[in-house]
Amino acid sequence: MSRIYSLADQGLSMPEQGTQEWLDGRKGRITGSKPGDLYFNFKQESDWDEILEKWFGDTVENFDAVARSRMAWGSKHEDTAVQVVVDNVVGAHFFECPQIPINDVYASSPDGAIIVLKSGSEERVTKESLRPCDVAWHANVEIKCPGGGIGKTYEEMRTVVEKKWKTPAAYYMIQIHMEMVAQKTQETLFVVWTPLLTRMWRIPFNRSFWNLCLEVLENFRLKNVPFNVMQSKVDKLKRRCYGVANFPIWKEVHHEFEEDSI
Repeated sequence: MSRIYSLADQGLSMPEQGTQEWLDGRKGRITGSKPGDLYFNFKQESDWDEILEKWFGDTVENFDAVARSRMAWGSKHEDTAVQVVVDNVVGAHFFECPQIPINDVYASSPDGAIIVLKSGSEERVTKESLRPCDVAWHANVEIKCPGGGIGKTYEEMRTVVEKKWKTPAAYYMIQIHMEMVAQKTQETLFVVWTPLLTRMWRIPFNRSFWNLCLEVLENFRLKNVPFNVMQSKVDKLKRRCYGVANFPIWKEVHHEFEEDSI
């Protein structure tokens, strides 16, 4: 019996990532990946209006060949990463997620949710009869597949993860907190997959950090503080991201991957 449930298995659907329909669904809302613009692109006052136009206007974002290749790699191998998760987390069931609106301003598109059943529940529980008392753990899932699409070998990808992914990248912390709010979960299973090595972390929801995220995002969206104040708030948020990401590896899986499956 499969423990991976696609949107179709759940009677749900969502436009394919990158299509016009998918872009239209994100338009007018701050979604999980958008705060990355504050993290990397908010450097001078003129950047403020440019980012807001990107978030809420009609500007079409153009991705270069490398960015498109990386996104394609991640999309292609997300299912492979999910299989590693369910094969190595006892009792795990994975559910793909659609975009979830939080309110009129915020929405999130989690990669999925994981439910781990209590011992003894596996045989008698079906998706339709699942009860809260059968669930040992329920978490948001965020999956990253770094190194693909830019000419790295499998060994080089593994080396990058071993050296640079001792903790999750700090700039994803705003995104996963937005996803936890959308999914009403208190934890994220953060997964970094490469063809030879997968690392997983359990990142708990941090209420004070999320309150800071909302404060900064609302100041930025409404432009209700001076630029120097806004820049200071963004810098403070970035510093907090590092603290929130500072958790040890929960699970590490070394595996093999067939060349012709890429």
